[in-house]
Amino acid sequence: MNSSGNTLGMAGEFEVVRYRQAQFEEGTATVAAEIPLTLFLNGTEIATLSCSPDDLREFATGFLFSNGFISSASEVTAFTVDKKKWLAEIDITHTPDPQLLSKRLFSSGCGKGVMFSNLIEMAQRKPITTTTSIKADTLISLMKWLQSSSPLHKSSGGVHTAALSENGGTPRIFFDDVGRHNAVDKVIGSRILENGTFNTTILLVSGRISSEILFKARRCEIPIITSLGSVTHQTILLARSMKLTIIGFARGSSFTIYSNPERIIG
Repeated sequence: MNSSGNTLGMAGEFEVVRYRQAQFEEGTATVAAEIPLTLFLNGTEIATLSCSPDDLREFATGFLFSNGFISSASEVTAFTVDKKKWLAEIDITHTPDPQLLSKRLFSSGCGKGVMFSNLIEMAQRKPITTTTSIKADTLISLMKWLQSSSPLHKSSGGVHTAALSENGGTPRIFFDDVGRHNAVDKVIGSRILENGTFNTTILLVSGRISSEILFKARRCEIPIITSLGSVTHQTILLARSMKLTIIGFARGSSFTIYSNPERIIG
């Protein structure tokens, strides 16, 4: 899902030399694009994040929402991107909380994904209450779909994919990015821009579920996160206290449930 008008694009072709069967050969390779995007909020610089160069409105909206700067898309009054300098200037209806600007914790995500201490504190306080559930075979089908959903991943191997399923249906919202947390922000931002809610959705991700992705899901009240990959121990501990269902290694016909298994129906 790429935005129009971007001169860089999500990937480029590079000349390479491959070594195969004891021989060198020249060729080309598709490589995922990466840019440093600096976000200015009401004229104040808040972060520089490494990301893919498309779907930047969705990315910025999801980042602002998941980190507590905005509560809805209606709070954003202006959004512009300078694609020569890779600067995003965003105006919102209120002055950002100074604590969000000064108390930064850098996550384990690609490009030093930013999380903020008051969001962490807020996310840890309340368990999620939604009763959304999904059948095991439906979950398996969704993850098989995710594995084949991204042509860019197939061609470059250099991006992560995130998708949002509504009540176990085939995702309508899905995005690629060089950062796994960025892909999640894009999914969240797209849903926010549509004024949608999250409590009946399942978040599907291709990469590791670490704590910053958990906090983003908790902020949105997404009840179930499923990954093709692994889960960190902090994610498991926090998910159990927040009552989120975390699933990892969802490949083929199997998966592992790390927290709140009651949402998965046999």
